Amino acid sequence: MAALSPSAALALAALAAACSESSSTLTVAGTVEIREVRLSPLASGRLQRLLKDEGDSVHAGDTVAVLEQPGLSALIEQRRALAEAAATRTAEIRAAEADSARAANDLARARVLRQQGIASPQELDRLQTAAATSAARLSSVRASVRESQAARAGAEVTESIRDQLVLLSPADGIVLTRFAERGEVIAAGVPVVSVGLVRDPWIRAYVGERFVARLKTGQAVRLRVDGYPDTAFAGQISEIAPRAEFTPRAALTERERADLVFGIKVATDGAGGRLKAGMPVRVEIPLVP
Repeated sequence: MAALSPSAALALAALAAACSESSSTLTVAGTVEIREVRLSPLASGRLQRLLKDEGDSVHAGDTVAVLEQPGLSALIEQRRALAEAAATRTAEIRAAEADSARAANDLARARVLRQQGIASPQELDRLQTAAATSAARLSSVRASVRESQAARAGAEVTESIRDQLVLLSPADGIVLTRFAERGEVIAAGVPVVSVGLVRDPWIRAYVGERFVARLKTGQAVRLRVDGYPDTAFAGQISEIAPRAEFTPRAALTERERADLVFGIKVATDGAGGRLKAGMPVRVEIPLVP
């Protein structure tokens, strides 16, 4: 038998190694992804300030953008003034209650005295008129207090609208995309910027149909990247797609494009910030027997 050339021998050795490895460990290509949060106002307004731009880092609670509504500040001040009137109305209602109670007591005593022939009819009429006037004043003051309380609630609602026009970052991350410019009118629910949560990267990969039965969620895997050839990062399969799909167009051959695959999601601990969005990785998956 003719001796094999060095290149042919090397190829056969590599093929044998791949076959032996595939029986226990599956290696697939993946991509580092990050979660994206789109920040949108809960009320419409004009974009007044944009404090962060694409590529800027943000921390949880940082103000990213501020919108405005014409006349909103004046409306808040007006409703605050109406609400503050409730404090003075409280003193008025106490005085009106006291006057009404006193007038009612005077009228009750006058009726007794009238029955005894001591009080004159004119005195009784005067006290009846005074009691009715005090009761009417008390009702009016009480109505004013209710109006002031409604104004206080209206002021709180208006101030909440102003709060809804301030966009805060929900977590640490990086501004990925800016969707609007200063001066634009933004409707409620329309995103202004998107923030990538870089501290929680995950891996998107695809596994051939013939291997998916030997995977399970919660399974530990190893991640390798070209930038750290001697380091294996820890990962865990957090999700396996319930439906098959065709291999993405990034596959190299027509046969591979036609193969059915299942998408998997691999959770990581961030690897100390060394896993960046878009970075290609190799996922080494120990196959379940």
